[in-house]
Amino acid sequence: MKIIFYIFTIFPLGLAFFILDAVFKVIPIYILRLLPSFRVTKKNLSIAFRSLSVHELDLLAKKSYKETLKSFYETLYTWSRSRKKIIYETKKINNRFLFHNPNQESGLIIFALHNRSIDFLLRWLSSQRPNTTLYKKIKLRPINKFVKKFREEGNCKMVETGIGGVKSILHSLERNQMTCMASDQVPADGLGVYSTFFGHECYSFSLAPKLARKSNKKILMSYLSYENGLGHIINFKKPDKKIYTNNGVDIMNLEMENEIKKSPEEYSWEYKKFRKLSQEPKDIYKI
Repeated sequence: MKIIFYIFTIFPLGLAFFILDAVFKVIPIYILRLLPSFRVTKKNLSIAFRSLSVHELDLLAKKSYKETLKSFYETLYTWSRSRKKIIYETKKINNRFLFHNPNQESGLIIFALHNRSIDFLLRWLSSQRPNTTLYKKIKLRPINKFVKKFREEGNCKMVETGIGGVKSILHSLERNQMTCMASDQVPADGLGVYSTFFGHECYSFSLAPKLARKSNKKILMSYLSYENGLGHIINFKKPDKKIYTNNGVDIMNLEMENEIKKSPEEYSWEYKKFRKLSQEPKDIYKI
């Protein structure tokens, strides 16, 4: 399967991005509006950036959709390349000192957001230190089997989202290991709390702040970004210390918001972030 992904990503990252940029210059907005995922993107952006006009939302949604396709290419590229290649493609590490420090043997919690490819980010993190990571099963069994095996290279461990997975992660922290999780998706019932995201109610994944509070281990936010003329950048940020309190989920969401605002088109807005609401309407994407 690795060779299949390699064939689909035969172009270097920079060249593939150049081609996508050129294609999207000539694609009209009305064509993109026919795509359900584009409509979800625009709906999410209208919630997050209420001051934008309809025309401005269209333009931002188009940029975001293009970057989402780039992130998909990045993911397939990552699945078919070695760790050394991903390290090479990573041109800059912002706040690397937060990740590499004298206490690296102590437990560490990394919560990530879906800026560009999560797999690219995870591949780099796994190249630096073994970890236990939460993952959600991919519906296609052959791909799920391949991805799980791929992500577990280098003495890493993948555990499914659920009670068993949470216990495994807590156990790994007790043994001073690193754990990674994407914290901006809508969790299963019972694994989240209602908070706000860009001023709107949102059922939010609460595990990272809970683990930080329970274990008192170091917690960092990390995400991938891209700069034209430079390349891929891994970013680390130390969240506000209030993340260790009962309001930790609110703090986590606010930290993610602040980073997303720096380059909103890089965030994966095609995901139905606000699909679980406590009151009517239950599904704002059908309005």
